[in-house]
Amino acid sequence: MSFPPEYVTEKFLRTFTELFTVRDMEKYLSQSGLHASASEVENFLLSHPLVFPLEKNLYITKAGAFTNKYFSIKPTSSELAQNMFVVGDRCIPFADSESFSFNFNFYINGKKLPQKVGQFDSDAAIDMFVLYGEEYAPQYIASDPANKDLNLIDSEFTLPNKVNLTGIDISYLKEKYGFSKNDRLLCNIVDWNKNNINIQIIHDQLIDDPFNNGMIGEKRLQWYGDFENLLLDSFNTIGPCSSIEEQLADVFFENRKTLCVPYCGSVEEYLNKNAKKVGIEYFGVETRLWNKGEQVPAVGKWNELQMEFVGKAAAKMNVQKSSFYMIPDFVFDQYILDMFYSKSEDKNSLVKKIYPQEINFSQEELKSINLHLEERNAILRRDYNWFADQTLGNVRQQALDLYTKVSFLVYEIDTSNVDLKNYPQQELVILSQLYSHLTRILESVASDNSVEEESEAILLSLDGMRMNFEDIADELRYAVSEQKRNQFKIVKKQ
Repeated sequence: MSFPPEYVTEKFLRTFTELFTVRDMEKYLSQSGLHASASEVENFLLSHPLVFPLEKNLYITKAGAFTNKYFSIKPTSSELAQNMFVVGDRCIPFADSESFSFNFNFYINGKKLPQKVGQFDSDAAIDMFVLYGEEYAPQYIASDPANKDLNLIDSEFTLPNKVNLTGIDISYLKEKYGFSKNDRLLCNIVDWNKNNINIQIIHDQLIDDPFNNGMIGEKRLQWYGDFENLLLDSFNTIGPCSSIEEQLADVFFENRKTLCVPYCGSVEEYLNKNAKKVGIEYFGVETRLWNKGEQVPAVGKWNELQMEFVGKAAAKMNVQKSSFYMIPDFVFDQYILDMFYSKSEDKNSLVKKIYPQEINFSQEELKSINLHLEERNAILRRDYNWFADQTLGNVRQQALDLYTKVSFLVYEIDTSNVDLKNYPQQELVILSQLYSHLTRILESVASDNSVEEESEAILLSLDGMRMNFEDIADELRYAVSEQKRNQFKIVKKQ
C-alpha cells in the first residue's frame, strides 16, 4: 500500500525526535517509496515550520525539540472554583499549535485525567487563547465542541458574554494529591504526535509570604527576568516573526537549558504579572509580542539588510520591471477560471487584470505571456463546469478583485527605489498581511480545500480586508508619490 507524499513527510516530522541530516530523511522517504533529491529535501526542511535547522547540517523536528521539556501551568481562581483548567494556549510553543487544545491528553502517574466543561466570561476566555493571536481567539473558542451552538458568522465574530470551554478535570488531583490554589502543574510532552502530556504537582506555598520567596521562588523570579531579556534579544535578531507561537518557539528552543527547568514559570503568568518591558502589541491587523507600548515596525534590525537588498534589486530592474513582478502559478490559473466564471473571452483585459499598467512589456514578453495564457486556458477549460462553480466562483472573484489592488500597490512600493523605513510602518505591515491572507485564500480556492463549506466566513473576512485596504491605500499611495518627488533635485543654472 502506498501513501501520499504529504502523509509520509508529516509522519516523519511529527514522530521523529532525534537529530537527523538531509541524507537521513532521503533514506526515510526512499523506504516509503518516495524519491527526492538532496536539494529538494534541504529546501523542504529549511522552509517547514516543524523543523529547526542546526549547525553542521543537522536538523531537529519540533517534536524532537520539545518532547520531555518542562513547562508549567498554574490554574486561575475561576478555573479552580470549577475544579478544572482550560488548556487554551498554555502548551504554546511546546505542543502542536495546529491541534485544538481540547484534544490534548493529560496524565499523572499513568492515569489520564478526564475532561470537563466550564463556563467563563468571554474576556477571560479570550485571554486563555491570546498566544494564538487575540484576533484569532474567538475562532478557537467557537471551535470548542462545548460551543457547538455558537455561530460566529451570524454574530459577526462577536462572542456572547459567557462561553463554554472544554478543559481538564482536576478533582482527582485535589483528592489524591492535595492540589490547591498555590500549586502548579509541571508538564512535559511524552508523545508530541498524539498530544500526550505528563504532569507533576509542584506544591508551592511561597505566595502566602511575599517577603520570603525561598530558594525556588527566587529561581522562578530569575526565570522571569531571563525570559524577558531573551525575548527582547529576539526582537532585535529575528523580529516579530510570523506569529507569537513562532517567536516563543525560537526563544524556548534556543534557550532550553535556561527556560525548560523544573522551577520554570509560565508565559501566561509572565505576561499577566511579571512583564516589565514586553507586551502584546498590534502588528498591523494582528498581534505580536513586542516592546511594551511600541508599535511593531515593518523594518528593523532583523531585516534591514534584506530590505536593502530588495531595494537594490528593484533599482537594477527599473528598466525591466516586468522581471520584478511575479505571481504564483495557482493565482495565474485563478484569473483564467474567473474569466470562465464571468463568461468572458477577453484575454487582453485579463492580462491587464494580472499585471500592473506601469509594466512596459517587450514583444517577446507579451508573446510568452499570451502563449502561457493559451496553454493554461486550454487545459483548465476541459474540466471547467460553470454550474458547479457558483460558490467557489463568487469567492474567487471577490478575492481576485482585492488581490489585484493589493498586489499592484505592493509592486508600486517595491519598485519605488526607496528605503521601506521611509514608509508608514503599520500601513506597510497591513498591506503585507493582506497580500499574505489573500494569497492563502486563493491557494485554498485552487485546492478546493473546504472553501464551499466556509464560503460565508471567507466572504465576511474579505469584506473586512477591503475595509482595511481602503483605510491604508491612500496613505501608502501618497507616501509613494512623496518619495518619488523627493528623488528629484532642482538644479539651478549658474
